[in-house]
Amino acid sequence: MTNSKTYDLFVTHAWRFHEDWTKFTELMDKMSGLLWRNFSLPWHDPAISPNTEVGGRFIRSSLESQIIPVHVVVLLAGVYEIRSARIWVDMEVEMAKKHNKPIIGMPAINKDSIPDELLALCDANSKWNATQLIATIDEVRAMPRYASQSLR
Repeated sequence: MTNSKTYDLFVTHAWRFHEDWTKFTELMDKMSGLLWRNFSLPWHDPAISPNTEVGGRFIRSSLESQIIPVHVVVLLAGVYEIRSARIWVDMEVEMAKKHNKPIIGMPAINKDSIPDELLALCDANSKWNATQLIATIDEVRAMPRYASQSLR
């Protein structure tokens, strides 16, 4: 693939290195000639409790600062399937919508489809194929709603 665009992506993660998140980054890194930046950096500082007002505000602010600069948010169904992760994924989706970022859904690893409740949150969806994903990103970026946010 020869492409002069850089794709800035946020991948749902819920503050842990989830297997689907890791496989997604590997998939993208293996695609020859693809320039992409991963703005989703899972981490967990045990000193910061998301259950406190200060900790929750800090984490929300950190998430939002990762989502604001991206072109697309990738919603991993496999992360959403983890009950404890839903609060974070819901927050990431809410922030994507707040900042007018398209959302592309991807099924859980080894599954072919995305649950209807997640499809309803997405502008488009893609299988676990980097070429198809890039084509889908280009398609949603061309939608009038998102066209003003061009790729560099």
